[in-house]
Amino acid sequence: MRLLSLMILLGLLTACASTTEGPGSPPDWVSGNSSQFPNAQYLLGRGQAPLRDAATDRARADLAKNIEVQVEAQSRDTVSAQRRTQDGEVSGETFSESASRDIVTRTRQVIRGARVSDTWQDPKSGDFHVLVTLNRAQAARRLRDEISQLDEHTRAAIERARQTDDLLQKIAAAQRAVDAQRQRNDLQRVLRVVALSGQGVTPKWSLAELQGELRDLQSRLKIRVQANDGALASVVAGGLTAAGFMTGSEEEALYTLQADFAGAPVERRAGWYWLRGNLELKLVDRGGNVRGTASWPLKVSAQEKGLLPPRLLQLIGRTLEDELRAVILGFAR
Repeated sequence: MRLLSLMILLGLLTACASTTEGPGSPPDWVSGNSSQFPNAQYLLGRGQAPLRDAATDRARADLAKNIEVQVEAQSRDTVSAQRRTQDGEVSGETFSESASRDIVTRTRQVIRGARVSDTWQDPKSGDFHVLVTLNRAQAARRLRDEISQLDEHTRAAIERARQTDDLLQKIAAAQRAVDAQRQRNDLQRVLRVVALSGQGVTPKWSLAELQGELRDLQSRLKIRVQANDGALASVVAGGLTAAGFMTGSEEEALYTLQADFAGAPVERRAGWYWLRGNLELKLVDRGGNVRGTASWPLKVSAQEKGLLPPRLLQLIGRTLEDELRAVILGFAR
């Protein structure tokens, strides 16, 4: 009788066990939410691939994408709200590609704190499923620390801009303050998605006001272009305008930007003409003191020799558009 009762009990236990998740059954996170890592406390990324490492990479990419999508959606909503007209219509919305790239960069930094929390291999397909988790509280703490550091950089830059009498140094310091607050804005967007509360850190400065102060300072600085070639002078002047600086006459300008291109003799190789040389820019103040010098080795080619000069000017224009602002502000140090 005891043996019969024991066999019945074992049978009941076996029946109960068969209704729970067996060794080959997928964990809940494979197709839905995770009970062990709830969304309120963790951000999740899932990856599937024949190889474990590939599945892990995909899980991290999935985590990053999930954050990026939420941050971009929130940012676009903010832009829309800020651009509503008085009658309630949306006057337009802009969310630049550079803003999207900044979000991607910040997100990649944040997910460095993510870890692989679970792995499951499908017994039928052999594919690996990987769960990557990011602890919201820990990630938010790191973001707040970075925001605090950027605020300190901003404070120091603003103080420097107010203390110095050198206009170029004022502009450079104001630019550092703006750059720090732009980075802060990016981190703030990510923090609002990551944090448990969904709240960021209240900014101490208005980015719009800092940008306005920077524009005001720049409007006071006029630079004269000096070159022995009229076409080169025109391209350099265009580069200054693109960099946010104003050009002026000799009487108006606080600085002269001297430009010179020293080219080597034109070479012909394999049916192509080549022109190589060095572009040098020198910023000089009214007293004749050199604030800084920068140079770029440049080369252009063409199958017709007459095309070399215009192509050189185009290359100079693109180069200055990309680099001239940073170069001139670098002369302030």
